[in-house]
Amino acid sequence: MAATWLINADDTYQLHAAAVISRTGERTPEIHGSEGRQLTALGAQQLYTAGEAFRGRYINSLNGGSTALGSAPIIGLSANVVDNGQTYVLTPDKPWLVASAQAFLQGLYPPFTLNRTAALKLNPSYILANGTYMDYPLDGYQYAQVHTASDLDPANIWVQGSENCRNTTLSGIEYYDTQEFANTRATAERLYQAVGYSMLKDVLKRPQWDYYNAYLIYDYLNYQYSHDPSTFALLSDNISFAGAYDQLRYYSDQQQWALFGNTTADGGIRAMAGKTLTARILGQFQGIVASVRQTPKLSLLFTEHEPFISFFALAELEFLNSNFYGLPAYGSAMAFELFSIGNSSDFPATESDFWVRFHFHNGTDLTNDTTASAALQAFPLFGRGPSQTDMPWLDFENMMSRTMTSLVMDWCAACDSQILFCDAFANANNITVYLPGSSGGHTSLAVAGVIGAAVTLAVLATILALAMWLGGVRFRRVPISRKSVLGGFKGGFKGGAKMASDADLALPKNGAAVGITSVGTGVAAAPGDLKEGKERIGSWELRKQDLGKDLGLGKDLGEGLSRRESLEVEEEGVSPFARPVKPDERV
Repeated sequence: MAATWLINADDTYQLHAAAVISRTGERTPEIHGSEGRQLTALGAQQLYTAGEAFRGRYINSLNGGSTALGSAPIIGLSANVVDNGQTYVLTPDKPWLVASAQAFLQGLYPPFTLNRTAALKLNPSYILANGTYMDYPLDGYQYAQVHTASDLDPANIWVQGSENCRNTTLSGIEYYDTQEFANTRATAERLYQAVGYSMLKDVLKRPQWDYYNAYLIYDYLNYQYSHDPSTFALLSDNISFAGAYDQLRYYSDQQQWALFGNTTADGGIRAMAGKTLTARILGQFQGIVASVRQTPKLSLLFTEHEPFISFFALAELEFLNSNFYGLPAYGSAMAFELFSIGNSSDFPATESDFWVRFHFHNGTDLTNDTTASAALQAFPLFGRGPSQTDMPWLDFENMMSRTMTSLVMDWCAACDSQILFCDAFANANNITVYLPGSSGGHTSLAVAGVIGAAVTLAVLATILALAMWLGGVRFRRVPISRKSVLGGFKGGFKGGAKMASDADLALPKNGAAVGITSVGTGVAAAPGDLKEGKERIGSWELRKQDLGKDLGLGKDLGEGLSRRESLEVEEEGVSPFARPVKPDERV
């Protein structure tokens, strides 16, 4: 046991705080729409396993924690009973992300039972007035606090900064006018048509079997590959589709990088998700360094792939390893650690004594060993050399500050967002908003948003009342026809910019079922862990070296898969996908 504690541990590595950003566990595909997606049983197991591994690293590897990620306990972090003042959990208000956070927390702080003596000292609420000892159900299940942010909550931008960002969407649409997109679309046409005939007829119409929907198609087939025997057989055993699964992943990687990882197009607006995530991480660490009261020692953020890709691009990580140029696997995690060096665990006296280290783990292939492939891997940020994984705090603060978008009103202005709280902030100029963890007793984001929204609604109500009183404006019910509208898929459908000539998405009754899928307790290994010093072009899970081999569909099917040297947008023009002019109808 003593030897286990020393594995991957460093007596001079004194950890004071950490921020972990985790991608959702496996969920049902996006083709079902936002409301239909749910975390699968496999996805829950992935996040639970990740929580156990981080418990071993940050809390106690000898008491229920896995040693898979090494050992680096956070000084002063509660060991057995969750302390919501020390741990901050934030997720968008999406069912599969909230469930991912809950599964992770079950592994991080598993059920814990206090005896009567300990309860009196630690938490007297366990004891009733008659002296009876009462424990929580499910053998001491712990109810950790999870902050959920809807699209109308300003805190939502920290975990999905590209959502409701109008200029990110418009800039992304420009990608579909570039020569790069046209060339890739032509190269991939035969692949998507072949895959469509065999595997997409029940969910997409033929015009939608196209590189335009690269992420949507891969997201669907990736789910089917894990849960549908016929799809698995076609993509793994059928010689006609040899290499097709990897190529679909490659095209999806390329498309999503163009939409969320291009830091040069339109002033870097496409990487907004990474800019706001950067602000949230830096805000927490600034609070720790400044010894601000109630700053959490451990922040846990749960999100989808967009913030990952944007941050990879902003931190220039794709130059270190080409695998960063793609989608992170389900359950992947970025970990930022704020530490000092020395034999003393005392809080550093000056800012110059702090350091930051960035780690990444792709997927949840977390076996209980201490090999290099299983442990967290450190990477240098912002173009620093391979030996500079440890970054002085002041340098880290400087580089992150240059990258981030830290104020809600700045995000609203950069995005030209029409979301309600942006109007609220615009009409409440006297409200000062700071990031969680920053110094000062100022109005919080939530409170500021509520105040601003109330001001806005009050002004609108007053104007409406005057219009009804002085202008004779009246309202009546007008029968309307109900019509099903489907859109808003990332990187796939045009949503509000859809033209009349574009084909609609058809979801037949015999489509894939939505819900929790029972797959037992085993956790599938996520292939494709990052390895130092090996340059490889393609996706995270790319194992075959013969991406260009014949898929039984023609010799030239694998052509055009070389890494693009630039993802910059071509000369600006009138986008065919722009929102059409709408008539101005008045009563």
